Amino acid sequence: MNRLILTLAVLAVALPAIAMEDGGVPGGYLRYGASARSLSLGNAVTGLADDAATSYWNPAGYAQLRTMELAAMGANLGLDTQYGFVALGLPTESWGTFALSGTYTTSGDFERTTVYEDLDETFSETEGVFSLGWAKAFGRLSLGMTFKTVRQDIGGAAGSGTGLDLGAYYRPHRALALGVAVQNAMQPKITLVEDEETLNRSLRAGLAVSFFHNRLHMTADAVRTEWMDTSYRAGLEVWPARMIAMRGGYDGEKEQWSAGAGLRLDNWQFDYAYVNTDLGSQNIVSATLRFGVPYGVKLERDRALFSPSGADRSVTFGIRTAVRGEVERWQVVIRDGRGQEVRRLEGAGNPPEDVTWDGEDTDGRLVGDGTYTASVLIVDELGQIWDYESDVEVLGFRERTRDPIRLEIGGTGTATSGSDQ
Repeated sequence: MNRLILTLAVLAVALPAIAMEDGGVPGGYLRYGASARSLSLGNAVTGLADDAATSYWNPAGYAQLRTMELAAMGANLGLDTQYGFVALGLPTESWGTFALSGTYTTSGDFERTTVYEDLDETFSETEGVFSLGWAKAFGRLSLGMTFKTVRQDIGGAAGSGTGLDLGAYYRPHRALALGVAVQNAMQPKITLVEDEETLNRSLRAGLAVSFFHNRLHMTADAVRTEWMDTSYRAGLEVWPARMIAMRGGYDGEKEQWSAGAGLRLDNWQFDYAYVNTDLGSQNIVSATLRFGVPYGVKLERDRALFSPSGADRSVTFGIRTAVRGEVERWQVVIRDGRGQEVRRLEGAGNPPEDVTWDGEDTDGRLVGDGTYTASVLIVDELGQIWDYESDVEVLGFRERTRDPIRLEIGGTGTATSGSDQ
């Protein structure tokens, strides 16, 4: 009897911090989120699902990973409740993408009581999920699944169950993506004392619209969970620069607005979300580490400065790619400091491993001194565009002050400046 009262007390006190709007339905904490990015987008990421963390909502999204990714998030949800998520995505050449992920939540200490007395004892609650996921692309359609084990421990009363999530991702156009996912398609069942608890099934459908070479994303989701009304979510993500993202979103289930930002530093991405809930504001941070070629394509120069009229007469750009499937076409464009195009190299199919520029423009004339930007652009078979930029400085025609030299004329030394000759 005491354990039954204990269970009801925890569900009534601890879980509202993370699942107030779920009405206390089992497994509400599993609908919280998986990254600061997804939270700042109102968790409207079923059709976006383009990183290891947002694939928490749609396992088919793992097929979009170009390189191995490691993502982690931590959040303080109030009432001494801590929430965390970590995921590792592992793409392969032929077998699809595999992923490992874990979600956990821990509460602070609660007083143990019965109907009649205070036992002068405390207890805590921990809940966690360990998942193994897989996804594979079949042209424009990707399918995925996640097998998971759910464990719950309330004051020493523990139980676990297994479940399965399913997802699909379809990209009919490079600017449009659609996603569908069934969370708990096979529902985990957990028994703590006597009664069996079944985690609710959720159906998610979403879309993502992208513009300006993926610099702008607009997302929307519709979610239907057992014992709950259909809810809607929406999000907006803008990358005004390659390194910086601004985000905003609305979660109709929780009736809360959110905002956030992201910062990319080569292979690292750091995200922040601010969420205003009924229990107060929450500040969430997460980090993602992408190995290899994080942008799908990368341009590496062999030198930062060269002189077309000197010893180092050219610069070589190495092209590295991590594009899945076939490459339709590629191009390397070199522009001057004013953004004017001076040279273009392009072709069909896979790009060469490297291209060399000797400082000449399209007409074969040597360009002037200054900083030039080389950008590589690759279009894959689905029409998806990947690009990257790298700067190089040209130095060849500036006036230089030479050191004076001494000429001996009839035994008399005369100093003459080389710049005057």
